[in-house]
Amino acid sequence: MTQRTLPDGFDPVTLEVIRMRLDSIVEEMGIAMIRSSGSPVITEAGDFNTALFDPAGRIYAYSDYVQFHIGSGSVAVRNLVEVIKDEPLHPGDAFICNDPHTSGASHPPDTNVISPIFHGDELIGWAQSQAHLVDVGGMTPGGFAPGAHDCYAEALRLPPGVKIFEKGEPVEWVRRLLLNNVRVPVLFWNDVRSLVASNNTGIRRLLSTVEEFGLDQFRDYTKLSFELAEQVVRDRIAAIPDGVYAAEEWTEHNGHVDELYRVACTMTKREDQITFDFTGSAEQTDGFVNCSYGALVGSVATAVVPILAWDVPFNEGVMTAFDIVAEPGSIVNPRPPAPISNGHLTTGARVSRVVTKLMNEACRGSADDTVRDRTQGVWGDSWTGGISAGTTDDGDYFVLFNMDGGGMGAGAQPELDGLDCAGMMTQVNNMLPDVEMNEMLYPMLYLWKQLNVESAGHGAHRGGLGLRFAWTLHGAREVTQTVFAPSAQVVADGFGGGLPGGGSGHEVWRETDVARLLADGRVPGPDTLGAGNKELLAINQQSVTIRAGDVLVQWIAGGGGYGDPLLRDPNLVAADVRDGYVTAETARCTYGVVVTDGTVDEDATARARAALRAERLGRTPTEHVPSVSPAGSSAPRRDADGWYVPASGARLGTGDDWRAAARKVTHVAADRLAEHGVRLRPRDRVLIDEYYSPACGTLLEAGVRVERA
Repeated sequence: MTQRTLPDGFDPVTLEVIRMRLDSIVEEMGIAMIRSSGSPVITEAGDFNTALFDPAGRIYAYSDYVQFHIGSGSVAVRNLVEVIKDEPLHPGDAFICNDPHTSGASHPPDTNVISPIFHGDELIGWAQSQAHLVDVGGMTPGGFAPGAHDCYAEALRLPPGVKIFEKGEPVEWVRRLLLNNVRVPVLFWNDVRSLVASNNTGIRRLLSTVEEFGLDQFRDYTKLSFELAEQVVRDRIAAIPDGVYAAEEWTEHNGHVDELYRVACTMTKREDQITFDFTGSAEQTDGFVNCSYGALVGSVATAVVPILAWDVPFNEGVMTAFDIVAEPGSIVNPRPPAPISNGHLTTGARVSRVVTKLMNEACRGSADDTVRDRTQGVWGDSWTGGISAGTTDDGDYFVLFNMDGGGMGAGAQPELDGLDCAGMMTQVNNMLPDVEMNEMLYPMLYLWKQLNVESAGHGAHRGGLGLRFAWTLHGAREVTQTVFAPSAQVVADGFGGGLPGGGSGHEVWRETDVARLLADGRVPGPDTLGAGNKELLAINQQSVTIRAGDVLVQWIAGGGGYGDPLLRDPNLVAADVRDGYVTAETARCTYGVVVTDGTVDEDATARARAALRAERLGRTPTEHVPSVSPAGSSAPRRDADGWYVPASGARLGTGDDWRAAARKVTHVAADRLAEHGVRLRPRDRVLIDEYYSPACGTLLEAGVRVERA
């Protein structure tokens, strides 16, 4: 990378102190929100963001609680600036908004409160806090509305410019209007106040910083921080080969029909600039999977940032090195009246996945080792959610948005397995709630909460495992349940021969013996709990009745693997078997590792791996592969003589695309992955294309593909 020096007159210590001060301020804003909120979505799961902006809406600093709010928060501030430009503004004012179409919110529950920051009489910035509020009105409790056909049914829509505090006092008529339209008004208002408290904390700390360094010096150094961040990102983009790259992903089930909706992206890289063009994506639908423009920007940014700017202080400079093009009226840039209440967790997550695939393809060709090593298995994104609403035995109404849905697996990396229950790429700092906290606050009893061993993307490095859990009612006779499991059929790809991860889903087990087992002092488990009927729920479904004695079972998607599973260290496979991450059968059939009494049988393993390579080709390979190779050694690379397989040195031709020289085999994805002990919902159009080296039998790529209808 290019080494750069600071311009004359700038002190590196002052630059770093101001930068770190801004980062500390937005983190302290988050702490203030947590300590003043009463919602477990905020206090336990961290589903919020905090940020500081300059007067024009450029990012000074951004907390890393939920990363894709980078987009929704930025769009919200800029749209507010545009709407109120001729209106009077005072210290202590605060504006509230949640409408995805006009304010850029990712979905209606993600509510923004934005406050001006004055130094004397001069506006010097904005404090912004955003959090998922438990209920915002609309047709279903919790703000997710699979049954909605338009945005008017989803929630109370708040556009930019709605003043909720004026000169430090609540705007009473606005407060009354809001609380009259939500199901849990006390919790709602307390959370709004916690957002205001967060902003007030940021305002005090920023003004203290400006007083310490002086306004002119503060502006000069923040401007320089923008420039330096932008330059680092541009230097890394420059290390990627110029070209045009294309990929696609698919959103599943729009809440009404079990269709697939294309998310297409063409990435053009020229010198130190990237353009992501989503032209060709599906038109907007009448279901709740449309992705707001704010969520689109955030979903792109939070895939790009960990790939190219993992160590860069985040500010506006990071955002300027890439452009986004999206057709109005499409599923990634919808217009009213498109419903939108789950678009960020479905289509937005597919945006992050497609950008990851594009960056994988581009970075693999870089001559820079650091950039090339940013390749990875795709994350098991797309939130698997559940919202329960009802009345407790004591007569109290409640709405539970179970944040356990964030327990999806991360994609595997060049040097490590993917993280288990890592969260989405767009919100890696979300936390899983404590079992005890959910049980204390809501009438539920967990029966199990464990890793989903049917979700791993197998590979030389294994994709992270998702979560699986089950609960039954404890203190309520009945609840109405909303569910969404958007990564059920089209699952996360691996990279460089790593296999895709497993999918998500929900079942309601009815006519169970849970009460008898508990009365006998036995803990029900997946293998011990009896049920007269196991009802598989639709990918998206609302108004599901769950009664006392029923059990809701949920499992969550895993991340894609990295590298051919036959290149995984046999000792790591044996450890996985001992730890219960992988079955002995999967170890033998997928990894070619024979485990006896917890240890590797080396001779049997060598024979098993040789047999699997021969089975892949239908003959004995002509090139030898060492028994243990680096994980990245199955991803094809290019030198002056063309493409080759690093694991064996086998050549793959000199064309632009190495796939033309590989052996290709296609299967129905659900059937094929079931052979590896991986579960996803069957769909005949969802295929997996496997590419093998015709000389050594190394698996070079295993990609999920949807056959056009």
